[in-house]
Amino acid sequence: MRRMLKGLGRYSPRRWIHFNLACVDRARDLIDDERCTHFLEELEVHTADGGRNTLRSFHREEEAVRDAIRHLWRRRDDPLRGARIVAARAVLTANSPSFASSENVAIAFQRRSYIEGLQERRRHCVLLRDIFVNPFRPCVFSSEWRTSTTIALARKMYDSRDFSAMPILADAFQEAECEDDVILTHCRDPKQVHVRGCWIVDLLLGKE
Repeated sequence: MRRMLKGLGRYSPRRWIHFNLACVDRARDLIDDERCTHFLEELEVHTADGGRNTLRSFHREEEAVRDAIRHLWRRRDDPLRGARIVAARAVLTANSPSFASSENVAIAFQRRSYIEGLQERRRHCVLLRDIFVNPFRPCVFSSEWRTSTTIALARKMYDSRDFSAMPILADAFQEAECEDDVILTHCRDPKQVHVRGCWIVDLLLGKE
């Protein structure tokens, strides 16, 4: 496990941000302050085109989120105050290439239920497998697999955030003479959750 986590250090900040946003999105019901949602929207726009791999400064937006957290501390009558505060902290760290947002989201769920916190960490592992290529199962991606069909499917899923066509993408890969087990399994695994930042979709679209 440590070797796997160490290997993640080679990935771009953009890929980390996609992972962080996917984790934070799972706690959206706990985030009701517009300052937090605005920061997430700005961060989403910054990473969407895939062409910017450096961390942008979000000092103004981050300070607004800190104000939101201070406001949450004063909401004494909110039974979910503790969970909301930790969820807001997850927003604050979403621009960081680290597991801070993931951990904060899991803690936010744990504030409601210990079991929920454990389950949430497992869900984040699924997201991790979707966004980061497993270093122990390398994949050599061929440019020949970038056909008009595979690219069109990838573009539609990326733009709509609806990844239900991943099994169809696997069929399109095979039509392009791709028999790579890592790619086909990732596309067809019914237990695999896919989000914006999926490593296969990004490879097709040339985002990294």
